[in-house]
Amino acid sequence: AHLDLRRAYDGNEWSHATVTRRVLDELGVDEAVILGARTGSPDEWERAAADDVTVVEPEAVPDWEPAFDGDQSVYLSVDIDAADPAFAPGTGTTEPFGLTSREMRDVVRAVAPHADGFDVVEVNDRDDGQAASLAAKLLREFVFAHAAGRS
Repeated sequence: AHLDLRRAYDGNEWSHATVTRRVLDELGVDEAVILGARTGSPDEWERAAADDVTVVEPEAVPDWEPAFDGDQSVYLSVDIDAADPAFAPGTGTTEPFGLTSREMRDVVRAVAPHADGFDVVEVNDRDDGQAASLAAKLLREFVFAHAAGRS
């Protein structure tokens, strides 16, 4: 839902709202592709306009096709708040008009064969278990697609 490109959040440079900026600016990652982002501060959108960031709006995600150079190291981090709250209400900051669980599954399946690692973040399952269930099923999809792509 969010770009997570803030310089700091509540005075903290290493928070859930700053992780993408930190990975790019501090850890030497060459590129970030952000799928399904629909909110961000003006400063975040300015940072997102840089050459090392690609933002794919939610409506375009079903048609998005990953393009990987065989020499690239790929890490897939799924922020559960990219999902529409109807599919994952258990997260810290929900935003409407997000991705469906099927769209998220399809992205995981497409990226997994090329990925060196995977995580699901911002699951705060204070509700009825939907977000945790979706996170677990995305993890399962990653494992199966990753194994199939490597064999």
